[in-house]
Amino acid sequence: MIWLKRRLAYADYAPFQDALEKLMMENPTLYKEFIMVRTKFADPHLKEYYVGLPDQSFASVFTDFDVAKESDLPKIIDSVHIADTTKEPFTSRFQFARDK
Repeated sequence: MIWLKRRLAYADYAPFQDALEKLMMENPTLYKEFIMVRTKFADPHLKEYYVGLPDQSFASVFTDFDVAKESDLPKIIDSVHIADTTKEPFTSRFQFARDK
C-alpha cells in the first residue's frame, strides 16, 4: 500500500474523492485498500487529506499530492471520506477524534 497527502481548502477534495471512488469500483477486489481520511489543520479553511492506494499504479490521478510514509500517518483522524472502517488496513491505523 502507498499513502499520499495534500492540504486542500473547502470542497477542493471532491474531484479526488470522486476519482478514488471510481478506482475502487473498477477494482472491487482491492476495495479495502482505497482510503481517504482527513485531519484538521491550523488554518480552519484547510484540511490535511490522506489517501491510501493499493500501489503506485493508481497514484497518477492525485495531482500535487505528496507521498506520505506509513510513520507520517495520523493516528487520530477527524473524518473518513472513503474506507471500510471495519477492516484492515483501516482498523490498525486510525481512530476517530471523537472516540479519543
